[in-house]
Amino acid sequence: MMQRKLERTTFETSREAEYFDARELQAMTGQSKSNFAAVAVKELLDNALDACETHGVEPELKLRVVEDPHGDRHRITVSDNGPGIPDKVVEKVLDYSVRISDKAAYRSPTRGAQGNALKTVVGIPYALECREPVIIEGTGVRHEIKPWVDPAGSLRIAHAKSEAPADGIHKSSVSLVTTWADQSFEPSYWAAAFAMFNPHATLTYEHEYAGEAEEYKIRRAGGAIEHAKTGITDREIYKRSAGEGWRKYMPTDLTSAHWYNPQAMQRLVFSHIAEAENGGRDVPLGEFIREFRGLSSPSKAKTVRAAVPGIEHLSDFADQPQRVADLLSAMKEHSKGPNHRIFGRVGPEHFEAMFRRTYNVQEVTYQWTKDYTAGGLPYIFEIAVAILDEPGDLYYGINYTPTFDDPLEGTLLGGPKFKARGLKGFLQHGHALPRSEGYYSFRSPAEVAVTVHIITPAPVFLDRGKTRIQLNDAQEEG
Repeated sequence: MMQRKLERTTFETSREAEYFDARELQAMTGQSKSNFAAVAVKELLDNALDACETHGVEPELKLRVVEDPHGDRHRITVSDNGPGIPDKVVEKVLDYSVRISDKAAYRSPTRGAQGNALKTVVGIPYALECREPVIIEGTGVRHEIKPWVDPAGSLRIAHAKSEAPADGIHKSSVSLVTTWADQSFEPSYWAAAFAMFNPHATLTYEHEYAGEAEEYKIRRAGGAIEHAKTGITDREIYKRSAGEGWRKYMPTDLTSAHWYNPQAMQRLVFSHIAEAENGGRDVPLGEFIREFRGLSSPSKAKTVRAAVPGIEHLSDFADQPQRVADLLSAMKEHSKGPNHRIFGRVGPEHFEAMFRRTYNVQEVTYQWTKDYTAGGLPYIFEIAVAILDEPGDLYYGINYTPTFDDPLEGTLLGGPKFKARGLKGFLQHGHALPRSEGYYSFRSPAEVAVTVHIITPAPVFLDRGKTRIQLNDAQEEG
């Protein structure tokens, strides 16, 4: 009798499920599993601010955290007064075979350019073993999203749509459930940090605690405390302080050719080419040139086009990518690099107001400087130090958004009296590192609060978490 042989089937395993695996998400986000709740909050607040700025509305944001009275979970909801995520964008977000971003290929001083931020937010609850759906509301539609990774490792997503209820000024929201016990998560810190770097925004933070009111102590100064049957709600409202004339770089502002090197410009051109190959427009060269600061006039665009004869549309670069460098050279020759003023600053008034609403402040010192990296990229550095009679916090920010840690960790910083590695080391040598007893604690003799902010159009990030940057040779990087 002939022995039967196994004819093996070659299976394909999708990598889409990596967005729902804790280990893979740690690599994507650059943060440990214990920071996943904070990652979700940061990404959602970044997206909300960008959406409002893009559509020209003064940002009105709300961060709401509701604890589950019967377990160790909480529901996090971030809402804003922007127009909401369009239907087609939600569909693209749920296509885990591609990354989507309207910033990743551009060089400008905007918040983050991860290209998969909302995808990771959808994946984080599942990675934390929470099976409640992620809810996205906007443009009048409620999306209820329930992902599932089957035993074979394939991703399956149940996506239900219904009419979204109106919610006053907050027209758009994203809501998810994460665990609490294993998370290094202090939502009040992130609310304060985002308010610290965005004087043009109003941010409301609400935390609804489970259980009886007397079982909890609200430690934050100020803010209304409302008693309710489900527990208590800690509420902080950070009002916008920016007045007439204050301005920052907006996502809709034109970028500058002077912020690109040949590799970065090739990436942008070929991103447009890929979009055209997928059914999008093949952008005419003249139209592309006029999208850059200082080159918006038809006459200048015509002059620049003459430097690359035979190129009518961006797709014409497909077989001759080396000519993108000629285009970039002509664009720089016929335009001026923007002044530092285009970046704006948070400024001393807002930093001081934020410090005084939280701490008993004795004195506030503010300094700022502007310069260029070795590669020629402009940057602004601002720092505010508040002298207190109590422990304070340390806030880092890049391009109007807080970071998880020191953005210049490992960078040698020099002063007239000493040198040190990173901002934290520099502050410690200068006896100005906050001695905080709360979240993000540091051991230092100084009772101060410190805010450090860096604004630059093309930060070279040294980690997946978009925290550590390299300033000394950013232009040489691709």
